[in-house]
Amino acid sequence: MAKSQDFAALFERTLDLFRDPGAKGEQKAQFRTLAGLLKREAVTIAVQDGRLWVNSAVVDGATLLQRLEFHSVKEIAISADPPLSEVFELLRVLAEQPGEEDIASRLRGSGTTRVSVRMQTFVFGTPIAPVSASPPPPVPPPAPPPPPSSKEPARDEDIPEILREAAAQNIGFSPAAAATRTTSDLIGQLQEKPDGLHVGELLAILGRQLEAAMKANRTTQALMIVAGIVRAEQQVSDASRRRQYSIALKRMYNKALLEAIAEVANHPTDREDSLLVLRRAGEDGVEVLLDLLVAAPTIEERRGIFMALTGMKEGTDQLVHMLGHHQWFVVRNVAELAGELVLEEAVPALAQQLEHDDERVRKAVALALAKIGSSAAAEPLRRALRDKSPEVRIQAALGVGGRRSAPLAMALVVAMEEETDDAVERELILALGRIGSTAAVQALIKFAQPGGRLFGRKPAALRATAVEALRLAATPAAIGTLEGLTDDGDKQVRAAAQSALADLKRK
Repeated sequence: MAKSQDFAALFERTLDLFRDPGAKGEQKAQFRTLAGLLKREAVTIAVQDGRLWVNSAVVDGATLLQRLEFHSVKEIAISADPPLSEVFELLRVLAEQPGEEDIASRLRGSGTTRVSVRMQTFVFGTPIAPVSASPPPPVPPPAPPPPPSSKEPARDEDIPEILREAAAQNIGFSPAAAATRTTSDLIGQLQEKPDGLHVGELLAILGRQLEAAMKANRTTQALMIVAGIVRAEQQVSDASRRRQYSIALKRMYNKALLEAIAEVANHPTDREDSLLVLRRAGEDGVEVLLDLLVAAPTIEERRGIFMALTGMKEGTDQLVHMLGHHQWFVVRNVAELAGELVLEEAVPALAQQLEHDDERVRKAVALALAKIGSSAAAEPLRRALRDKSPEVRIQAALGVGGRRSAPLAMALVVAMEEETDDAVERELILALGRIGSTAAVQALIKFAQPGGRLFGRKPAALRATAVEALRLAATPAAIGTLEGLTDDGDKQVRAAAQSALADLKRK
């Protein structure tokens, strides 16, 4: 270290600047210089017999001596390379007026571990020891720091600017200095050099910050930490370095973390990071989301969880298994999700629930089967289209659409021939239009025709619905049929055909 006298002068000057609110710029410069000296070596400042000692030498420093005596401080021991936040806190309390708590108690209360203070003890009636010119007795080293989890992490808004600047300008890497930096700074360094020399130390510090963030319910900070680490891990190709990330993430991942992140997975600003973290968790992430899905009381909340699960591929077996749950609302929620995700693997389990006693479950199952729309879903969908409840049959028709549903066209045509409910009949016709396949359009052309002159004439409303479905199909055959219907004898059908062609022309 520099000479004891030089250090005393620097410490004294820095403390004076901490007492001057108008000297921020000079205060920062002095603090950085002081931090640089303390980085290399431990130091002890003591008061004995009215004199100031730095390590084993008596030094001049009347103002510093006066300040220590003012606070009844006997000795200050600072470890080598202490956290800058602890040095800052020492200077801050020395610059203030004495309060009800002494400086030693205040530093302990703030979690300081690398700077220790001993206070003067005053015992009246005891003979005064003779003055000695010998240096003060050796000072025991400060107690080792407590386990990492006991220290609150630094947040951007909590760290004084002087500390951030001092840490940023510290040359070289120091774990103690890194511990004073913000989460965003550490994540930035990790992602800039994901396979750098100090990855292990950075991961350890971020792990401590994560633990404290979870204890304080700061989910946004926790998400920033884990998502940042996962992104850094993705940039690493070296197997041994990837194991380092894997071990760190394994320690961080637990159910409490996943539940907290799942809660914000449907927030627009958090969704990308949340899905990244949950995907990295694999089946454990899916399991947490499924638990939330079971408990979600509203369709809005379930939709948010659907959005989160849509981007995940793991855990399909768990989802399908839940279709056999004993609670009706769980089966309904999972059936809705299976349809949203177009899970063909769920078709057999969905088919089993077509016999469920609760109509709400059967409606969800019918809609899911229609959305999946595969050839495997065709047979169970036919059963749904024969359900005793018109509402179930309508849901089966509403979910059908697009070229993916082409295998379902004939099932809809057969259902049309058996259907007696006008509302269900209308939805079946529109579903054929959304399919738009050759077979579907041929069936619609047949439905749109007037039928026999006397017997077998079709209701105008049914034909108008077929016209609307032909507009949805918009194939050449469908457009040709619409053109032929523009002079149909039925006024309602004629108007519907003219309107459909005008709409297609605009598009």
